[in-house]
Amino acid sequence: MADMNKEYRLERMNHYAGTMVSERTYNLTIGLTLLWGVLINVVMSTVFVYQILRINYLAVLAIYFVGTIGCSILVHKSDSPAVSFAAFTGMAISMGLLLTFFVTAFSGHSVAYAFIATALVTVIMILLSMLYPAFFAGLGRTLFVSLIGCILVQLVGGLLLGIPMTLIDYAVALIFCGYIGLDWYRAQQFPKTLDNAIDSAADIYLDVVNLFIRILSITGKRRS
Repeated sequence: MADMNKEYRLERMNHYAGTMVSERTYNLTIGLTLLWGVLINVVMSTVFVYQILRINYLAVLAIYFVGTIGCSILVHKSDSPAVSFAAFTGMAISMGLLLTFFVTAFSGHSVAYAFIATALVTVIMILLSMLYPAFFAGLGRTLFVSLIGCILVQLVGGLLLGIPMTLIDYAVALIFCGYIGLDWYRAQQFPKTLDNAIDSAADIYLDVVNLFIRILSITGKRRS
């Protein structure tokens, strides 16, 4: 995800609200929370796809922006694991609405390929983060500046000039690969409470979703 505010990161690193848990429980909570968000998105885009597609697209966009941003703020501001988890669920549902509209434009094979590729890349980046923590520790500013640059290029070149943005898709995918490793590294620096685990899962979840979108954009075959 985009680079977190420095003061906020320091606050989380000194945040001991709640009971400390073991490293295994902490990382398991991150993993299970992340899987919960992914499961919500899979169910929404398969079981409830027709109901979602009946919703006005502008309404979906409004829910996406308000729900994702609002719930993300609540996740990170709350000291209660239950509240943070509920807010994470709301964030995943908001994201799932827009994802459903997005994935239905591609063939099922393309979506499955992008899903598997995203899962493999996520595991690899987490392992690399565990093996080379010092490398990922210094990536924050570089990734943030690079992402802002890509967004500006995409806005000017893609939306205003209509230039194909394939190279930008590759660049952004690479940036979010870095963010997955960075956010996993950061997660290990925070006090190991359930609330911090859920907060960290929310950060990684947004990285993973953005990576999935870019991989699907690059490799996906659109429905005719």
